[in-house]
Amino acid sequence: MPRRDTFLAVPLPLPLGPSSTPSDSEAVMKRTSNNQSQWLVILTATSALLLLALLALTLTHAKYSSSAADYDHRRFANPDHNFIDGDNSYNLELPRLPRFAYLLTGSKGEGPQLKRLLQAAYHPRNHYLLHLDLEASDAERLDLAKYVKSESVMHAFRNAMVVGAADLVTAKGPTVMAATLHAVAILLKRAGDWDWFINLSASDYPLMSQERERADREEKKRERRERKRETEKYEICVGLILHRG
Repeated sequence: MPRRDTFLAVPLPLPLGPSSTPSDSEAVMKRTSNNQSQWLVILTATSALLLLALLALTLTHAKYSSSAADYDHRRFANPDHNFIDGDNSYNLELPRLPRFAYLLTGSKGEGPQLKRLLQAAYHPRNHYLLHLDLEASDAERLDLAKYVKSESVMHAFRNAMVVGAADLVTAKGPTVMAATLHAVAILLKRAGDWDWFINLSASDYPLMSQERERADREEKKRERRERKRETEKYEICVGLILHRG
C-alpha cells in the first residue's frame, strides 16, 4: 500500500511593510498623545487669558463708574462756593472760576425790565444787587423783592438782593457815582467773594413788548413835535421883537 505524506496547513506570517513595524506604531501613538497634550495646554492658556482680560475689563469699568459718580457728586451735589445772605451761608463746591457781582439799576416803571434783565444775567455762582432809585415807589421795590424771593433758584442760593433804602439818582451830578459806590460797599459786605463788578441798567436789556415799544415811540414823536412847535413860537416871537425894534 503506497505511503501518503500528511501535510499540516500552517499560516505563514505576512511580511510587514516598512511603515508597519511595532516601533513605528508606538511613535505614531506618541505623537498623537503629544499633539493632544499641546492642544490641551493651548486651550487652557487661552481660557486663562480670556478670563484675565474679562476680569481686568470688569475692574476698569467699575473703577471708571465709581470715579464718574464721585465727580458728579462733587461737581453738582457739593459745589465749593459760599453764597451769603445775612446770617445764612451755603457751602457749594464749584471749580475756581471768576465770580461776578452785578448791580442792576432802574427807575420808576422799570421793575419788569429789571426782572427780565435779572433772568437773562442770572447764574447761581454770581451775586446780584437790584436798585430802584427814589423816583420809583416803595410798592415797586416791594414787588421786586417779592419776585426775587419767589424764584426757587434765587431763593435756594440766596445770591440776589434788593436795596430797600433807595438812593437819589439824577442824570447829572455825582449821584450816579455815589449810588454805584454804595452798591459796591453792600456787595463787599454781604457777598465778598467775587472778582469782577458789572453795572447794568434797565435800558441795557433791549427786549420789551411790542405795545411798550410802540407807546415809547409815539411818546418820543409827540415830544419832538412839541419841542419843534415851541421852537417855532420862540423864533416867531424873536422875529416880531426884532422887527418892531
